[in-house]
Amino acid sequence: MDFKADKPIYQQVVDLCRQLIISGEWSEGARVPSVREMGAKLAVNPHTVLKAYDELQARGLIEPRRGLGFILCDNARAGAIQAMREEFLATDVPAFFAKMRTLGLSPADILAHGPEASETDSKVSAI
Repeated sequence: MDFKADKPIYQQVVDLCRQLIISGEWSEGARVPSVREMGAKLAVNPHTVLKAYDELQARGLIEPRRGLGFILCDNARAGAIQAMREEFLATDVPAFFAKMRTLGLSPADILAHGPEASETDSKVSAI
């Protein structure tokens, strides 16, 4: 994993775990890698992974099971999506609009370059 300096490592581990949950690589009801396994896989301190798992547990995405370690909760995928949406709306969207204002871009400028615009362009050029 290539860690970025602008975000704590444990938070980047949380983000990775959410991606694994959303993608289905981690199945609901299944055991997730132990703190030591995940630490070795990512080459990070197990305490860093434990802090990430604590946050995932607080969000209701994983739960500890005696003798098994951590298990992915039944609603983990929906919870991970909701958490990422909240984070996106709280941080990425305001930063995006601030950059738009700085650059003097209008919503029309953005829409003209969005995925729908390129789909329309390719449909028009195919005619």
